[in-house]
Amino acid sequence: MNARAVVFGATGYTGRLVAQSLVERGLRPVLAGRRERELNRLACTLGGLDVRTADLADPDSVRSLVTEGDVLITTVGPFDRMGDVVADAAASQGAHYLDSTGEVGFVRRLQERHPSAVPGGADDAAHARAPRGTMLPAFGYDYVPGILAGALALDRAGAAAETLRVGYFAPGDGRAGLSKGTMNTLLEQLSQPFRVWRDHRLAKPGSIGQQHTFTVDGKQRSAIMFPGTEVLFLPDAFPRVANIEVFNGWFSGAGPAVKAAMPALAVAGSVAPIRKALAQGITRVAGSEGGPGAEERAKTTSHAAAVVTDAQDRVVSEVHVTGPNVYTVTGHLLAAGAEYLLAGRSQARGVVGPLQAFGLDGLVELCASAGLRETT
Repeated sequence: MNARAVVFGATGYTGRLVAQSLVERGLRPVLAGRRERELNRLACTLGGLDVRTADLADPDSVRSLVTEGDVLITTVGPFDRMGDVVADAAASQGAHYLDSTGEVGFVRRLQERHPSAVPGGADDAAHARAPRGTMLPAFGYDYVPGILAGALALDRAGAAAETLRVGYFAPGDGRAGLSKGTMNTLLEQLSQPFRVWRDHRLAKPGSIGQQHTFTVDGKQRSAIMFPGTEVLFLPDAFPRVANIEVFNGWFSGAGPAVKAAMPALAVAGSVAPIRKALAQGITRVAGSEGGPGAEERAKTTSHAAAVVTDAQDRVVSEVHVTGPNVYTVTGHLLAAGAEYLLAGRSQARGVVGPLQAFGLDGLVELCASAGLRETT
């Protein structure tokens, strides 16, 4: 039987975008989740796709979704609480794995549970423990565009590279247009401890709320320091880089009051009653679809900036990668990743980053197919 792509959580906001993008690429994914009626309704609108029901409370039902060589895509979060069952199911079945998590702590945990093995690697013990499939967590916006921009900038900087700073932005004429899931993840991430790559090792950042300014479309945009998978995956490919920091500037187009409030949210998000109240407000503004509709998404774009400086903090290379709206491009990236895995484009096993799976040239090609391109 031919290998298939299975979308777990297909009726959710991001799951629908992934399923639609897969169909646009000529694939016929299997739609999976708990609610059979909603799955059937979506399957009909996408041309009569196959449907399977599965529930995280029944891990066997999730494992039964895939066999060796299939691709299991999951958009069901929060991943820190709900992601392990799906990842473990893919690993145990020898299936490839993709997810849309923005939770870096979850990615670190997957690295420990499912070690990587790459062609030419010398770690025999890790090779023996690695799953049979490629596992690519956080394969959306963030963090794939930042890894692409960062890799291009580091590659061009050469031996002069000392520090990489990556910033994420959502330019456009629309409001923030964030989904309920994204806003809840932002609150969780801001309130959780995280690491940067400092002096060639993972370390705590200097201060909560630290900000950096990037030039985006000719304007100065501030961004707040944020967890990023760049610190987990780029040092393997570029061991010479001493420091990597990631910043989120999605609210950089907002007024001064909103920007000034971002560091305070980092503290407020750690207080349970405040976080609950904020989450209730998020639910009210997310909209009936759980996130921005097609018309709202069309008003904004995505922009990842990567700036490399030398030991004297002089800029030695700078790369900007732009594309469609953050949710649109996430759907396209997950679909493209599934297509590449089904085509045998990755020889890596276990949890790896996009560079380890596809190489720089392959990642440039994959991202271009998802609408991401380098701009000056």
